[in-house]
Amino acid sequence: MAFHPRQNYHASSKSQGMSRRDFITRAAAMGLAFPTLSAFLAACGDGGATDAVQVVIGSPANPVTQPLLDSNQMISSGLPAEAGPLRIYNWADYLNPETIPLAEEALGTSIELTTFFNEEEALQKLISGEVNFDVFFPVAGSIPKVVAGQLIQPLNHEYLPNLSNIWPQLADPFYDKGSQYTVPYTVYSTGIAWRNDMVDDADVTGIDNAWDVFWNPKYADIPVGLYDDFRETLGAALYRNGVTEVHNATQAEIDQATADLIELIDLTDIKYTIDGAYAGIPEGRFGVHMAWSGDMVSAPYYFPEDGDPSVTRYAWPAQTGSSVHGQISSDTMTVLKGSENPVLAHQFLNFMLDEDQALTNFGWVGYQPPQKGLDVDYLVADEWVPEYLSSAIVRPEDFSDPRASVPIALTADQEAKLLDAWTKVQSGG
Repeated sequence: MAFHPRQNYHASSKSQGMSRRDFITRAAAMGLAFPTLSAFLAACGDGGATDAVQVVIGSPANPVTQPLLDSNQMISSGLPAEAGPLRIYNWADYLNPETIPLAEEALGTSIELTTFFNEEEALQKLISGEVNFDVFFPVAGSIPKVVAGQLIQPLNHEYLPNLSNIWPQLADPFYDKGSQYTVPYTVYSTGIAWRNDMVDDADVTGIDNAWDVFWNPKYADIPVGLYDDFRETLGAALYRNGVTEVHNATQAEIDQATADLIELIDLTDIKYTIDGAYAGIPEGRFGVHMAWSGDMVSAPYYFPEDGDPSVTRYAWPAQTGSSVHGQISSDTMTVLKGSENPVLAHQFLNFMLDEDQALTNFGWVGYQPPQKGLDVDYLVADEWVPEYLSSAIVRPEDFSDPRASVPIALTADQEAKLLDAWTKVQSGG
């Protein structure tokens, strides 16, 4: 088993296991979709106030302010911190182990970390009331339903002065204007990783449509990989065809993307994997693979001792000079409504928004914090990211790039269409 992709030269931990995204992809492959909005709200409520809450879904073109409710008030200013312990609920291997004792010392309390493998599991446990935590790390696309379900509480910004360290685009995000319920944790893009000793750079960055590299018969004899993830991989096929929004793709567009993916069976040695980017590229198991930027930051540390990590390349198709889109997204930190330690929880969020602490965490998880002071020049000059992978660093302006596609919550109908298409892809048609 490969080491976790976030275990790199800055981390002392040698833990093994599946990453936060490994579990997303494996759950998706098994058809374990996240709870639809209607099912989620039905589980949260009992016919009372929760049922009346509107689910507010925003987009970059239509940013939204999440509602503040009388039944879910933020804490008052100037309260003393609780004794703790502070209980954190996070994705597996998504918090640097060295960060915990640092936070305990800074906050003057003990911290108990519990992890989950996929968001469906986490949400079901939170809804059931069988678990009791203070801090929770939802993906940005889940914010509308966890607000409507009243699982998280509004934030009092007087406890969060370090929010000023964050990129303006994410300190005031389209899904939660004013950061009323969330603060950002990490950012990442979805793109293409390759070895330039197996794939020509020009066949990715020198063509009008970078996604075409997966359909290039020139590479029929080398392993080509896509993620075992219905939304990501169907999204890549849709973007290749000029579709800009996966959540609004028509049935005809989904059918064409499905047919194009099935076509790969005859064109290339296509494989759908979980670890093919961060581990498969370094090991030479793949010449080219779909990739998350955060995984590729860590990929050089998976190379064998006699390997050459400098052959690794990454491109976000939205930045290759073409007109096609590429996905970019973020994860968040929140305080749960039922928190027994809400002041400590706010203090922990503020601790993680500190530039030094965010950088320490980045050194292990590999996924970048959207800190103003951690720009491309700094991260490369200080050797947090090698220069040959500087394209894997997300920039603030990437979120406003007209070719950037931010994942929006799927309706139950659209989710069903995509899962049906994915079943056809996985069965070969």
